[in-house]
Amino acid sequence: MSPIAPLSVFDRCRRLTGQRGSTLIELMIGMVISLLLVGGMITLFVNNKQTYRYNEELARIQEKGRFAVEFLQRNFRMVGHLGCGYMAASAEQEGYGAVFPRSAATGVSFDGTNSISAFPYAAGAPGVVGTYASPANIGVAGTDVITILFASGAATTLSNSVKGTAPLVIRDNAMDFRQGDIVMLADCLSADAFRVSNVPASGNNVTLEHKVTGAANISDSLASDRDYGDSTRVMRLQTQVFHLAQSSKLNRQGQALQSLYLNGNEMIEGVANMNVLYGLPAAGAGPGVTGRTVARYLPATAMTATDWANVIAIQFELLLVSADDNAVSVPMPITFNGATTTAADRRMYSTVSTTIALRNRF
Repeated sequence: MSPIAPLSVFDRCRRLTGQRGSTLIELMIGMVISLLLVGGMITLFVNNKQTYRYNEELARIQEKGRFAVEFLQRNFRMVGHLGCGYMAASAEQEGYGAVFPRSAATGVSFDGTNSISAFPYAAGAPGVVGTYASPANIGVAGTDVITILFASGAATTLSNSVKGTAPLVIRDNAMDFRQGDIVMLADCLSADAFRVSNVPASGNNVTLEHKVTGAANISDSLASDRDYGDSTRVMRLQTQVFHLAQSSKLNRQGQALQSLYLNGNEMIEGVANMNVLYGLPAAGAGPGVTGRTVARYLPATAMTATDWANVIAIQFELLLVSADDNAVSVPMPITFNGATTTAADRRMYSTVSTTIALRNRF
């Protein structure tokens, strides 16, 4: 084998010139293309994130609206419930002269004037809202604080006939009646209310006393002195207070939220405003169809003391808002209570409304 001849200078130069790399211009073009691709990916990511956030907030606000309407309808349809559809007095069977319970409980009344009532919240006159723990006591100025009374839908019955000072014996205490509870008796002809003065047991054939003990009642006797039979319904009298107040939470941007409260408990988050109107029959309408037909809707500020007994419907309009800011690209127009404004932030806004007939007043 012959030895390999060394390369000449010419051959070495020719081989070096054949090994060429990228020029500066080619590198710059590659970098520009890469930047365009990365920029496109970032734009796509941002747009997808914004679309996801929009759809997420839209779904939440729609679900919130459905729940709010169902929640209000379920509760306000119970206004004035007495255990029977409507207990009419004497020969009046067309919607007036309702038999409300006569109350022996100290400081408790339940009649046509207070089964629904409302007043506009003001910091200087908070009413019952001022008794709640913070932040439920931080109401929203100008919005209504609404109080409703009704007998619970759930009930038990008597095991014995009851009249006057005789204690009640109920078939069971599945409703967990406790000392201090306001209890209603109703047999579709009459009704009584009293405060439980003893500590009821559990199980069957449980005794409920209605004595003056501890100022629980103004008398040991039921106020109507009626003889109630074993088919009489025994129910708990419920008082519910609805109002708007500051939420206990902040959103991710640290902004304060507002919520709809029930008896000082936060129920629906993200309610920016609430407008309520109360439906009344024509002025002077008597028993019959005209007395059960809404002729006008008034705000609480226009209601008189005698109007509350005649409210037969209630109309709610809620302005709902998303929790987080930057849910939309530009501030939204807001139409609420007959006026259109532009939002001061980029949250999502939506209005829901419902009209509820107070069926126990028809």
